[in-house]
Amino acid sequence: MKPIKNIQERLGILSLKKKKKKLQRTVKAFNIEKASSIGVLYDATNRNDYEITKKLVQYFKEERKEVMSLGYIKSKASSELVTPHLNFSFFDNNHLSKRMIPRGSDVEQFIQTPYSILIDLNIHKSFPIEYICSLSRAKFKVGAKGNYRDEVCDMTIDITQDKRIEYLIIQIKYYLKMLNN
Repeated sequence: MKPIKNIQERLGILSLKKKKKKLQRTVKAFNIEKASSIGVLYDATNRNDYEITKKLVQYFKEERKEVMSLGYIKSKASSELVTPHLNFSFFDNNHLSKRMIPRGSDVEQFIQTPYSILIDLNIHKSFPIEYICSLSRAKFKVGAKGNYRDEVCDMTIDITQDKRIEYLIIQIKYYLKMLNN
């Protein structure tokens, strides 16, 4: 990372820490059956990851869940890569402040919506996704073990044996079906 970007991200991390202290949310575990709304947060830079996420969103829609996904594209020209449509919103580097904090109505709405379950499909380090996941008002947050997710998510899944999004999704579905509440 370039030195200036590094400084900007550190300033963003300080801002996030302040906001996390003020965040109040009620944690409640939901299984797929009991969840009414699901938010899916992911890195949409890789077209394959976007296609896999589309299948997951379709799966939840077939389960009659209200689903919204938010993808981060590490580019300044995301409009050329994908177009937003029903159940899918995107943000890119144009939507980041000088502190690397994501902005925009789609981002704000995603953070403020009290989803029953928030699924963080990000498996790499990404401050903009960390920021959104950390401040989300979701009641139950699920993601891969490691990085910020160990602190932010209510349930983490170890994917060290297979670090692919497909494997993470299989595990998330499995464990969210097993939960009893």
